[in-house]
Amino acid sequence: MPRYFFHLHDGQDLPDLIGSDHPDVAGARAEAVESIAERLRGRLLEGSDVSAWIINVTDELGITVLILSFAATVHIVTPMASHAEEP
Repeated sequence: MPRYFFHLHDGQDLPDLIGSDHPDVAGARAEAVESIAERLRGRLLEGSDVSAWIINVTDELGITVLILSFAATVHIVTPMASHAEEP
């Protein structure tokens, strides 16, 4: 089974030196999406308002087979005083 490596960039480079086995690129894609989802959830629940990541997935030869990028921004909207008052 092929081994894929998931190199993360989230402001700093975090290379994957171990990798994981997947039957094909579709399996590697599923892991990349799950990894992004976990990181997004964690960062946004911590209170971070902006998060962005890139996962560069490579095969055993170091060839890029998939790039997944994701950004999330949280904007808290507070009502303006003029909208809160009834005429």
